[in-house]
Amino acid sequence: MDFRGQKRTNATHRSRTDPEAKLYRKGAGQETRLRHLGHALGENRNGLIVGVTVTEANGTAEREAAVDLIDAFRDLAGWDPTTVGLDKGYDSGDLFLELEQRGVEPHGALTKPPKPEAAAKDAEREKVAARHRMAGRATGDGYRLSQKCRKKLEEGFGWLKEIAGLARSRVVGRWRIRQLWELGAAAYNLVRMRSLLPVA
Repeated sequence: MDFRGQKRTNATHRSRTDPEAKLYRKGAGQETRLRHLGHALGENRNGLIVGVTVTEANGTAEREAAVDLIDAFRDLAGWDPTTVGLDKGYDSGDLFLELEQRGVEPHGALTKPPKPEAAAKDAEREKVAARHRMAGRATGDGYRLSQKCRKKLEEGFGWLKEIAGLARSRVVGRWRIRQLWELGAAAYNLVRMRSLLPVA
C-alpha cells in the first residue's frame, strides 16, 4: 500500500508480520519505526547485566520496566540495590517515588527543573517533591558516581546490539525477542567476567 501523505499512528497502522510491534520514535528528529523496547539492569562494580526484559514501545515503558527489573532482582537475589543510576528517559516523579518507597535511592538525570512545590496540586505534590529530592541529590558525589558507572551498562547495550546482533530483530513476538536478549546478556557477562579474572 502507498502511505505517502498519510499520518501513521498505532491506531491506524499495524504490522502484519509482528502485531506486537508499535510505531515509536526514539528521539526528536528521528524517524518513526515499528519497534519493541529492550531494557537492562546492570550492577555498577563490574558492569555485569543482572536483568533484561523487552516491552511494548510506548512513552512509559522504560519507567515501568525499571521497577519490574528491580523487583525481579530483589526476588532473585534477596536484597534491594541501595542506589540506581538512570538517564533522562527515566525522569518521572512517579518512578522516583516508587523507587524511594522500595528503599532504593534514584540517581536520575532531570530533563528540566522541577516545578515549585507550592504550585503543585495535592495529587501531584508527592511526585513533585520526589523530583525536588532528586534535584538535591544531583549535586552529590553519589549521583556523579552512579552516572559515571551507568556508562558501563551502555557498553553492554552496545555489545548486545553490535556483536550479538540485537539492534534489529530477526524473530517475531516479544517473548522470542526477550529470549534472545537473555541469551545475549548471558554471553556478554561471560565475556565480561573473562576480563575480570585475575591474571596469574
